[in-house]
Amino acid sequence: MKKRTRTTAMVILTAFCLCLIPEKSMATDAINSVSIKVGLNIEAGDRLPDIQIDKTSADCYVTAGGKEYKVTEATWVTSTTKDMTIGEEPKMNVTITPSSESDAYFKSSYEASKIKVNGGSYVSAKRQGSDLIVTLRAKAVKGLYAEPDDVGWKDTRLGLAVWSKGDNTSGAYEIWLYKGKKIVFKKEQVTATTYNFYPYMTEEGTYSFKIRSIPFKQEELKNGKKSNWVESDELLIRDRDISDGTGKEADRKTDTTSSTQPPSGWEKQSGVWLYRHKDGTIQTDTWMALDNVWYRFDQNGKMLTGWFILDSDIYYLDANGAMLTGWQKIKDIWYYFYPDNGHEGPQGAAATNWQVIDGYTYFFSNQGAMQKGWINQAGRWYYLNAIPANLEGVMIKGLFIRNEKTYFTGEDGVMATGWQQVDGYWRYFHEDGSMAVKTTIDGYPINEDGVWDR
Repeated sequence: MKKRTRTTAMVILTAFCLCLIPEKSMATDAINSVSIKVGLNIEAGDRLPDIQIDKTSADCYVTAGGKEYKVTEATWVTSTTKDMTIGEEPKMNVTITPSSESDAYFKSSYEASKIKVNGGSYVSAKRQGSDLIVTLRAKAVKGLYAEPDDVGWKDTRLGLAVWSKGDNTSGAYEIWLYKGKKIVFKKEQVTATTYNFYPYMTEEGTYSFKIRSIPFKQEELKNGKKSNWVESDELLIRDRDISDGTGKEADRKTDTTSSTQPPSGWEKQSGVWLYRHKDGTIQTDTWMALDNVWYRFDQNGKMLTGWFILDSDIYYLDANGAMLTGWQKIKDIWYYFYPDNGHEGPQGAAATNWQVIDGYTYFFSNQGAMQKGWINQAGRWYYLNAIPANLEGVMIKGLFIRNEKTYFTGEDGVMATGWQQVDGYWRYFHEDGSMAVKTTIDGYPINEDGVWDR
């Protein structure tokens, strides 16, 4: 009996000693830092290519920078269906996995300094199972800025150069005016899409200008290059059309030659902007155009901002006092202000009621707000598209589905009710405009597609 007891005691002691072995010696080691290398070889205007893993010759690749882990998956967060723009830093998710789970594991969280991204910048990281998902940005896309479009002369205003902002431009331009082959005037960093060259047309002859897009902001200087030049057609200035030179750049500077005459131009008094003319008078109670931008002043000479109503016309002046034109979103509501393009209504006035713009029909309230969804006008119902970024506000015609119900509007946009022949099939629409399905109307069976089942 004593011998058996001694043997049992030794087994218990052995098991107890095994329990005292530290857990760390049986556990895997934590991966304390991570390094990832990313390469992206595209230019502005390209779309994002597929991400290749460990193939450093590809247009886009990702590879691990350590032996303890490997890249197993990489996907774009930034859309692959749009063209990249200069300065854009596309974002991707990279999945890395321990090379051998028995030897190492990822910690639950990492400081930013512990994750190094070569060829990009770190955004965030999270553990998912045994993997680590690292979100990063590739280096900024570089490229040549696109040339401005529609370069030419304004038909209704002598000497006014006009152009439109093309895709992938900085919105800043350099322009040179020529008389024949001689350079007359140069202007850099024009941020509008027009420039008045008339003050420099002081001799008769043919004038032209050339223009190119240029970097403007600091980040644009790092990544963007000037576009190629675009040349306008020639403009003939006859003897009777020549300018007297008034309005040149030098004329717009403050005149300090006389101590008895106050300086002209913009001045700020008690937080209010005024405009003083050379004769010392203040612009009051009227519109004024400066460098092709319209401003409005009240009876005391204060430059106005925000909403302004004149003779039932509604205008909006931004924080710098500039009158807005075209489509504008103000406090999440769309408005349309008539541009100077022959459209009915004064330039800058907000559109109201029914309007056809670029071939689409819209409805605006008396305050100019673009309407969406169902509206009732003169007892007739119309539907204006309420889906953002998809012809929002446009009057819908024909069959369409909203909130799992089908409706039909005619060519005039009016909601139809009762029996209607649509695309060669008879359908029935209830008083609320919704199409009848899987029922019987006036003794006629209607199937699940809303068609009279003959």
